[in-house]
Amino acid sequence: MKREQYIARKSRGRFIRLRSLRTKNVIQTLNNIRIKIAMWCINIVVVLSVVACVHGYSSGAPESSCKDMIPRHPVPPQKTAAPYTITTSSKVVRVGTPIEVTISGASPSDTMRGLLLQARKGEDIVGTFTLDPNDQFAQLLNCGSPGNSITHKKHDAKFDKQTATFTWTPSEDLSGEIKFRATIAYNGAVFWVGVESAPITVTH
Repeated sequence: MKREQYIARKSRGRFIRLRSLRTKNVIQTLNNIRIKIAMWCINIVVVLSVVACVHGYSSGAPESSCKDMIPRHPVPPQKTAAPYTITTSSKVVRVGTPIEVTISGASPSDTMRGLLLQARKGEDIVGTFTLDPNDQFAQLLNCGSPGNSITHKKHDAKFDKQTATFTWTPSEDLSGEIKFRATIAYNGAVFWVGVESAPITVTH
């Protein structure tokens, strides 16, 4: 009788331990599922935020970006060197004389979806751009003065540019050294801020 009771207690003990182990496994599995669902929801929110932001600014940089040139995207700018360069048709230019400013991607795949381009003397935005109003990629932006900046238009991907050339003219009261500075977006989530040209000297 005692032996039977001992065996019965031992069997109940094993059953309880087994049930406890199964319960822990179920709880752990449920927790893992909850974590995966939470991460999935976070990823969905981030993607939707980027898409919404890109759609919101697909028609050009907002005036709030004029000074710091930082797009209002929910992602930070790239920290790597930009695969784009800014060159000019001349290193010295007289006031009132237009020059060409070209932004180029390093390879055919380095295209531009978005753009904000300015000429800067120190931190001042200077000079004036001129642009064909029928340009399908770019438009003028008023950052304190009409035409002192260029940004992108809302456009189809087929109008993304590897190379874009614009005309800029220094004002009559300008002199000294200036640089062209740009924010260039490959897409809404990949962009570079503070891409600069070599110095240009403005003379009278």
